[in-house]
Amino acid sequence: MTRGIALLGALLGAALVTGGCGESTTPEAPVLEFPGAPALTVPSASGQLTVAVWWSPAQPTVGYDAAQLAITDAAGAPVSGLTLTIVPWMVAHGHGASVEPAVSETMPGVYVATPVDFYMAGNWELMTAIAGGAIDDSAQPTVEVR
Repeated sequence: MTRGIALLGALLGAALVTGGCGESTTPEAPVLEFPGAPALTVPSASGQLTVAVWWSPAQPTVGYDAAQLAITDAAGAPVSGLTLTIVPWMVAHGHGASVEPAVSETMPGVYVATPVDFYMAGNWELMTAIAGGAIDDSAQPTVEVR
């Protein structure tokens, strides 16, 4: 098992055990609209990939949101056929969400994760393990949820 997947698996397990800091409710499914320029662009841990991120809604709010990640190589070409494992993680509180987002590739190099369960306001990271072929990488885009 790759170290990125192992770390995310451990964090997801911890998130499921702790269950979070609020009452359990089932938010509505997010609308999947990702217009305009990406909200942020981050390099992968290795620096070999670039991850551009859009949110839906554009300013994430408490509840179920969605993320679109466009992954490109050093030449700017889309990288398709990857497996992404995403864990929403609230660093300040040391916990994740109890819902693991499903990730699907919607076009070459473009991946949509839903639902992204931001169940409380604050700063969150999307701890993202990226795997496929010879790729074993990770990225940690951040967002402030209101």
